Amino acid sequence: MKRDGKEKYLIVACDGIWDCLSNQACVEKLSNHMVSLKPQDNNLCPPVEKMFDEICAVTSDEGIGTDNMTAILIKFKQKEQ
Repeated sequence: MKRDGKEKYLIVACDGIWDCLSNQACVEKLSNHMVSLKPQDNNLCPPVEKMFDEICAVTSDEGIGTDNMTAILIKFKQKEQ
């Protein structure tokens, strides 16, 4: 996919994430967490951790949200206007 320079970030995640969230739901959730948590550029862990807190099952009895959860959030540098 060719980038147009408007992308803010890319998330690379394992199938456990996609079992719980659609692509759009993941984007919306992370976008909201990026705004509310205002993470430092060198530490994007808090938004991802908050997303995990929301989608990981509390117990293994729940079924969904019990799979492996791994994600990498890559923030793109924005072009100076």
